[in-house]
Parts: sequence; C-alpha cells; structure tokens
Amino acid sequence: MLQGLLLMARIFFILFLPVVLCAENITLDFEAAVKNLKEQNRDIIAAKKNKDTANYNYRSVYAGFFPQVSAGLNYTQGNSATTAQLASQSNRYEMYSASLGISQSIFSGLADYYKIKAAQANRDLSEASYLQTAAKSLYDLKAAWASRILAESQENLARQTLQRRKNNRKMIELRFNSGSENKGSLLLAEAYESQAMRDVNQSQRQNINADTELKRILFLPQESSLKISGVFERKDPPEKVSLQEVAQKTPEYLQARAQELNAEASADQTISPFFPTVTASGSLFRQGPDFFPQGDRWSFTVGASYPIFSGGKDYYAMKSAKSALESTRKNTESILGTSISRLQRALQNFRAAHENAKVSKSLLSASDVRAQIARVKYMSGLLSFDQWDIIENDLINRQKDALQTRYDLDIAQAAWEQALGENP
Repeated sequence: MLQGLLLMARIFFILFLPVVLCAENITLDFEAAVKNLKEQNRDIIAAKKNKDTANYNYRSVYAGFFPQVSAGLNYTQGNSATTAQLASQSNRYEMYSASLGISQSIFSGLADYYKIKAAQANRDLSEASYLQTAAKSLYDLKAAWASRILAESQENLARQTLQRRKNNRKMIELRFNSGSENKGSLLLAEAYESQAMRDVNQSQRQNINADTELKRILFLPQESSLKISGVFERKDPPEKVSLQEVAQKTPEYLQARAQELNAEASADQTISPFFPTVTASGSLFRQGPDFFPQGDRWSFTVGASYPIFSGGKDYYAMKSAKSALESTRKNTESILGTSISRLQRALQNFRAAHENAKVSKSLLSASDVRAQIARVKYMSGLLSFDQWDIIENDLINRQKDALQTRYDLDIAQAAWEQALGENP
C-alpha cells in the first residue's frame, strides 16, 4: 500500500509539478487589457493589414500620371552563316547594345483619374472594415471583462451568503433546543445552508468559464493564473443625441458609403472607352562591338487612338455599371435606416439598464437596513420566523439582483459604444 502511494506521488511530481511551476501569474488592469487586445487580437491585426494593403494600392494608382522610364543593356555573342563559316572558318562576333526609353500617358480618357477614385473608395472601405472589426473586438473584451467581474462578485457573495446561512442555522438551532422554535424552521435553515453551498460551487464554475473566455479573447495561455483589476470607464447614457448624424459615422454606414463611391467610380470609368487616348514615347539606342557602345540612335513618337466600334460592349458595360450604382445607393439608404434603428435600440436598452441599476441599488440599501432591524426583532422574539425569513430572503435576492443589474448595465453600455463604432 505504501509503495503504491509513493509511486503515485512520484508520478504526480513528474507529470504535474512542471506545469504548476511553469504556470504564469498575470495581473491586468483594463487599460493593459486593451493594449494587449490591440497587439495580440488576430482579427484586428488582419484588418489592419488589409487597410495597409488598400492604402498601398491607392498610392500605386498615381503611377498613371507619371512617366514610365526603362533602361536596357545587352551583350550578344555568335556567328553568322557566311561562306567562310561554310568553309569551316570561324566568324564569331561580339555586340553590345544599350537603350533608354520613356513613355508618358497624356490623356487616357479619364481612366487614370477614375482609378484613383476607385482605389480611394477601396481604401475607405478597408478603413471602415477595420473600425468595425476593432469595435466588435473591444465589445467582446468588455463583455468578457464584465462577465469575469460578475463571476468573481457572485462567488464572493455566495460565500458571504453561505456564512450568513450558517449563522442563521446555528441561531435557529439554539432557539429550537431552547423550545422557542419549531423543527420545520430548523429543517428549512439547514436546507438554506445546503442551497448556499450549491451556489458557491456553481459560482466557482461560472468563474472558471469567465476566466477561460477572457483568456481566449486576450490570447493568454489557459494554464496561466489571471488576476484583473479595475473596470472600463462607466458612463451615463446621453440625454440628447442626433441618431441621424451618429448613424452616418458608424462603421456599417461608412462601409456602405465606400461601396457606393466605388460603384460610382466604376460607372464613371465606363465612359473612358468613348474618349481618345494620347500617349508620347521616346527612346535612345546605342549598339557596337565595344563596351560602352557609341553612336546614338533616337526616336520620338506621339500617338492617338480612338475606338470607333466595339460591338456594343462598352455601351452595355456603361449601362451595367450605372445599374450597379443605383443598387449600391439604395443599399446605402437601407443601411442608414438600419443603423438608426440599431442605435435607437442600443440607446434605449442602455437607458433602461441604467434605471434598473439605480433602482436595484436603492432597493438593496433599503433591504439591508430592513434585514438588520428584522434580525434584532427575531432574536428578541418580536418577529415570527416566517416574517423574518421573508425579509432575510429578500435581502439575499436583492444582493444577487444588484450584481446582475450592474452587469446588465455594463453590457448595455458596451453594446451602445459598439454601435457607435468605438474601438481601442
């Protein structure tokens, strides 16, 4: 038996002790958590990279307004099929050549200009997508943070309630032994104590779940020990706000607006084939058997072209682009209405949660004073067990409700701020 215990202890130290020793203790306040979110959140990083890509693409389209310059240097070695070669005589030669060319688009039928508009719209779209992703990630962090605080508070309250139930059971047990209380009251007090123990166990499990979710959002090791402090800035709901103006600044509307501008640029660009294009180019060329070759050859060209008939392709492309533009405009109007409605719901939920939290706090304060008075009266025999039990349970329920309404308020505030597009 002893050998078996020693073997189990050795296995434990081999398998689990390194994990315990390597477990990292992490302490975060909310500001540090937001910084961690910006640096570690994969969705935010990917959205930022997409934004950078669109910005680079936007800059690249300006190349159409600048001259294109190219240079070349060639070395050639070979022989030619001459009479001397047919007579098995070598006729090897070496040749060097150098060239410099430049071309400039003078007029592209406005295609280059509309490419800039389209690239700018794509850049705005990626920026709005980044804001939307960042706002959602910040909401997820606030929700997980509030859940963790709620779980810790509920566990602390459950432990306090358990101690309160134990003290109540002991007091009722003394009164029962003295003959001043009945068996039913004692049994109910014992059941309350068991219920409080169950609540402690459940709150511990909820705390573990909240801890796991917060670590997932912050990309922290699950085996680490995480301690948090502080809360995000708590604000009162605004009394007056122009939802029309606010909605036009939300990421969803900015996305729709960018898509509309992109479609507008594409529709404008379809007129380019109906205009002539004018280009100019020049080149300088040298060739000779020695390096660096001598003797300049140059050329300069100005050309213009005008499409006469493309089989109707350009005409129907223009009609298609205009139809797509009308579609995106209607979609922008729809998104604006949806954003206003969403903001209205979020604002009203925020206001309702704020009122509920205030009322719950007032009720808890009243219930606490009432419970103190009732305890003294019950111990003095001036209050029956049933009357005291109602007041005692009311206090415990008010304590739970105060925690829940505070959490509901935090979630409502986070949802309102997400709807506004607030981001880290």
